[in-house]
Amino acid sequence: MFSSRLASLSRCSARRSTPLALRTTTLRPRFYSSHARTRLSVRSLLAKTIVGVTTMSAVGAVGLYYTNEDARHVMVAIQRCSTAGLIGARVALDYQRTLSKEYATEEEYKQAKRLCHKRCATRVLEGLQSLGGIYIKLGQHVSAMVYILPPEWTETMAVLQDRCEPTPSDQIRELFLSDYGHSIDEIFEEFEWKPIGVASLAQVHRARLRAGTDGRGRLGNDGWVAVKLQHPALDEFCKIDMETVSFIFDVIKKAFPDFGFAWLVDEMRESLPRELDFVHEARNARLVTQNFADDIKHGRTALTVPQVVWARRRILCMEFVDGARIDDLQYMKDHHINPAQVSAELTRIFSKMIFLHGFVHCDPHPGNVIVRPSKNPRTKYNFDLVLLDHGLYRDLPDELRVDYAHLWTSLIRGDENGIRTYAKRVGGTDTYQLFACIMTGRAWDTVTSADLSSVRSKGELNQMSEGAMEWLVDIADILARLPRVVLLLLKTNDLLRHVDEVLRSTSTDDHLTYVIMGQYCAKAVWLDARQNILDRIAVIGLKWNLFSMLAHVWWNYYSLAVILWLYQQGSSWSQALITLLQSLSKAKKKIEERKPLKKSSLQ
Repeated sequence: MFSSRLASLSRCSARRSTPLALRTTTLRPRFYSSHARTRLSVRSLLAKTIVGVTTMSAVGAVGLYYTNEDARHVMVAIQRCSTAGLIGARVALDYQRTLSKEYATEEEYKQAKRLCHKRCATRVLEGLQSLGGIYIKLGQHVSAMVYILPPEWTETMAVLQDRCEPTPSDQIRELFLSDYGHSIDEIFEEFEWKPIGVASLAQVHRARLRAGTDGRGRLGNDGWVAVKLQHPALDEFCKIDMETVSFIFDVIKKAFPDFGFAWLVDEMRESLPRELDFVHEARNARLVTQNFADDIKHGRTALTVPQVVWARRRILCMEFVDGARIDDLQYMKDHHINPAQVSAELTRIFSKMIFLHGFVHCDPHPGNVIVRPSKNPRTKYNFDLVLLDHGLYRDLPDELRVDYAHLWTSLIRGDENGIRTYAKRVGGTDTYQLFACIMTGRAWDTVTSADLSSVRSKGELNQMSEGAMEWLVDIADILARLPRVVLLLLKTNDLLRHVDEVLRSTSTDDHLTYVIMGQYCAKAVWLDARQNILDRIAVIGLKWNLFSMLAHVWWNYYSLAVILWLYQQGSSWSQALITLLQSLSKAKKKIEERKPLKKSSLQ
């Protein structure tokens, strides 16, 4: 419906004046043949794995010994390395045996592969749960890759999102003394020892600050705070665990040269130090609050960020906020909150982060977003969305931010040429059809028909699941080449899509997620195009053709903004105005075709 307006606006950006010439890629999936599905024999793989695990364990033990760590630490480190390494070896061997066999039919081969996926996923899950720490984080990454990995893996790993072991109370007391310099009893009037949440890297407790302690006066809730505590064992074993995980992935890569998920380790290696520094998390929370300060002040958003009271590297004290997970539909029903409105507002918040601010929360899983009845008397919403866990953010360079907006604009309106161009600019890939399916979680036919707002049918879900396995090697190749920040954007997008589908499942309203995204994409493109024109005016002065271009992009953006706003209203008079604006736009387009703008004037 609004695709022609998006197309018109998109063409006005200075970046579209010199589009890259891209060749059309014919896609062919890569498969393992029955005799070439592996590169190492069972004996060779097992020998190399055992030697590698033993070597790593010995090196780790010697290194730890000569840094004056006690014997218990050394032995635990060896045990963790050995456990992880042997699990990796068993998984690799299972796949090697399964994939190297001959099967009578293709269906028999697929069934054997599904059973192998399930066996290996269960084996890995048990190992991750026993090891804890960053291994849980790795499993959570796997569980979120629902449009890439087989369901046997993602569904098995899903339990790791909520089930983590808490840190014992004696270690918590030691943590406060070592990191804060005071005991828990000196800081808090009350401290609830049962955590209200336990994650892979930390757990959260409810507590009440003593009168006169740091930050108590800034809180309006009688001193109640949420205290986030990092699991102390992470400091002991984080580095050696990362090296072990990296080694396991290297073994799998040698067994299966087409294995393309080594980037998971690289991403964890880059992200973990930030997530483990709660001072860094406190800075992120304050910055995102500043970015939305005007919207919060004037009630234009439902976003709430808990106030940070104080922060240390492994302890974060912040305002306590009550509520429920954003996927708790019963809670919303009990408090008369419309899930579809919650979904729409979450889309607005993250679209603004991504396309306008360029400062993005990259872990919006349901446990990190709380919904509650509104506490802001100025807001138009009857709910607040409380954003938690600010450890994982990314800054988007302006060029990437605008190119990403162009790419989503092209995806929403089904513009294959635009998808081809901006898939190359954003992802560096010529396989734009597959990249589009990864980004949207939709079939290519759905993308090209500009029908992303439709509800995914069961048939399309099955098609995507089967296609993900068929194209797994190609998908892994694309992901391995993507810039790390784009990988995190894809992860953020997948998590938001999952939440959106849960919230929309109870609603008969139109699916407006992509309409809302389109508004912010259009605004990002408009602001970029306007700035390019104003920069030209500053250099050569106000010329008629530049003034005409400025008026042109202004009309494209604001007429589109009105159409999208009216589309959301859904009434008969709104539809009449939409028809009128579309007619005016078509008439304007005919005039432009007779007297086109000179592309070179923006160069």
